[in-house]
Amino acid sequence: MHGAPIAIVCNGPQLSVFQALVPGHSPLEGDCYFFDGFDDYVSQFTLLWKLLSPEGVTENHAHRALASLRNPRLPPKASVSIPEPFKYRYRNDFQEELRRLSSFLLEEIEDNPDLRGDFYRECYIPIEANNRHLLLSKNIIAARYRRVADNGVEPSPLDKATSVHAGNIQFQDSVAETQSGSRPIVVVGDVGVGKTSFFENLFENLSATEKSNTYFLYLNLGAQATLTDDIKTYVLTHIPARLKNSYGIDINSAEFARTIYYRELSDFDAGVKGQLKAIDPIAYEKARIEFLSGRIEHRDRHLQSALGHLAYGRKKQIILVLDNADQRDFNVQQQTFLIAQEFAATRNMLVFVSLRPSTFYVSKTTGSLAAYQNKILTISPPPADEVVQKRLLFALRVARGEVAPSALPNIRLQLGNVVTFLKATARSIKANDSIKQFLSNISGGNTRSIVELITGFFGSPNVDSRKIVRFEEQSGSYRIPLHEFTKHALLGEYAYFNAQSSLLACNVFDISSADPREHFLASLVVAYLSSNIGAVDNDGFVNGTAIVAEMASQGFVEDQITKVLQRLAKKRLIETPHAHYREIPVPDEDNAAQFHFRATSIGIYHVRYWSGSFAFLDAVATDTPIFDETARVGVSKLAASFEIADRLERTQLFRDYLETQWHSGNFGANYYDFPDLLRSQANTFSAVDSVVARARH
Repeated sequence: MHGAPIAIVCNGPQLSVFQALVPGHSPLEGDCYFFDGFDDYVSQFTLLWKLLSPEGVTENHAHRALASLRNPRLPPKASVSIPEPFKYRYRNDFQEELRRLSSFLLEEIEDNPDLRGDFYRECYIPIEANNRHLLLSKNIIAARYRRVADNGVEPSPLDKATSVHAGNIQFQDSVAETQSGSRPIVVVGDVGVGKTSFFENLFENLSATEKSNTYFLYLNLGAQATLTDDIKTYVLTHIPARLKNSYGIDINSAEFARTIYYRELSDFDAGVKGQLKAIDPIAYEKARIEFLSGRIEHRDRHLQSALGHLAYGRKKQIILVLDNADQRDFNVQQQTFLIAQEFAATRNMLVFVSLRPSTFYVSKTTGSLAAYQNKILTISPPPADEVVQKRLLFALRVARGEVAPSALPNIRLQLGNVVTFLKATARSIKANDSIKQFLSNISGGNTRSIVELITGFFGSPNVDSRKIVRFEEQSGSYRIPLHEFTKHALLGEYAYFNAQSSLLACNVFDISSADPREHFLASLVVAYLSSNIGAVDNDGFVNGTAIVAEMASQGFVEDQITKVLQRLAKKRLIETPHAHYREIPVPDEDNAAQFHFRATSIGIYHVRYWSGSFAFLDAVATDTPIFDETARVGVSKLAASFEIADRLERTQLFRDYLETQWHSGNFGANYYDFPDLLRSQANTFSAVDSVVARARH
């Protein structure tokens, strides 16, 4: 009654170990381990110990052994009938050229110094938690980082705490204001949310006059310092180089050294060696040179003195950003924070250190941050569809020569096809709410990944880009359908779907045990977490033990449930408060039920829309074990075909098989209805059916 997977009945000389919860069957049916008499205990003691010793119970040997007896093996996936299931699809010359130019226009363009100012003015979107295409509730989005520090204090959003006023970076938030004095400002944001863009935009918002009064020192520790073992050496070398190259200030020059050490030189003149001035002028000058050289050679103190002079002597605003430290190993992250702490303690500048929530959590609990009472500022992702639209329109203006024409020398004549493709893509996203919804949710707040997705879409080997260009040239109003975007998201550069082909999609129908009901376990978990039926806390998280109990009531055993929780967390369909599995590794033997989980926008989009569509079912049909022999043979026969008629037949077989298994499973969950999902996505099948019908006539 309580969902115990294994039961043991013993009357002394006899003992039976059987599976109490058999999906789809009575507990009185099936196999068991039966020890008939004390002699059996002795002769089969090795088996008895393996099943019922403390170690055997912990490792669940009885359940695993009984499950293997009941279902000797999983049925094979249809992909085994494909000659090259991990085959790449290579781009033709047209696709390769489109990919190369779009990569420059969409990804590399923000690094072009001739375009950076225009890029941030036109493409930067104020960070906000309100996006009508996002499937997560506003409360969950707003509380995105509430648990990041585990101190009960909700951090403040950075975009609301900072602004530009009278040429200076101002803080409207009391937390940020107190930190900006003697502590570095820890800026927390998930991977790809736009931490770097925020800092760049903050500086670009300054007028030319204001910029001349501000020294913006941005250090990308992820991209620029990867060959440096000692991060301190890199910082002490790069900051002077940035001051010299960007602002014409050589802190190691004799003139600058004499300026910042004016008082020390006065003391030198009043000292013993200063008497050389009247006796031996040459020896006096050599002694002064040696004195200044000694000051410069202490690079850390010299840099601090130089920055202090710039801040107070020249009245300059200095902003130091240590970005992407979390892309390095843990020791580098700790060293970076200590360096930031030392710089901030001088009160000469604003010091920002950007970290991921998981990195901050680990460092706060076990590393350098544990010694400091840091309150934090956060960055939340902007709406992904708006990011893409603004980038596409800006790239289009650049390609046409309407923005900084000199920035694209020698390639202007090659941009005809990419301009046509840009126009069709921008129009399609703007006019189609389904595409906006897909982009907003499938990225999970990772702006970088969605830009990479769109860039990869240009010239994708799985998208007929030449056809799109031809239709756009003919009509001037072509709209690319949603399935073209989702097809690229599912397959990437591969010919067939597999676990590596997509960084965004998860085959929610895949299984780990020979139980056909498990096809729906992943979807049930995500749907349950997004339903608010369980004991949801203020931040939308549900205790793992509650998830296990709910899924056990649906007929699943704990081993199945914990494996699904691990897989969903790694693929970002669900998340823990501190990104365990996704970013913080968790040993496989650790019980996933110890964590709290909530559904992400990626998971919700999977179970409410994507997993019922033709494109998704078409892709995963060959990657899912099929128990029904007729359906398995039918799907396997057509598994390798790219013909649309064969793909339609294959996908319909797979869809019908899943629907049959759903009804056979007799689920009692009112928060997930698979047949209703299929009905809502029936139009994706009818569209393909129309294409096949036209081809036949």
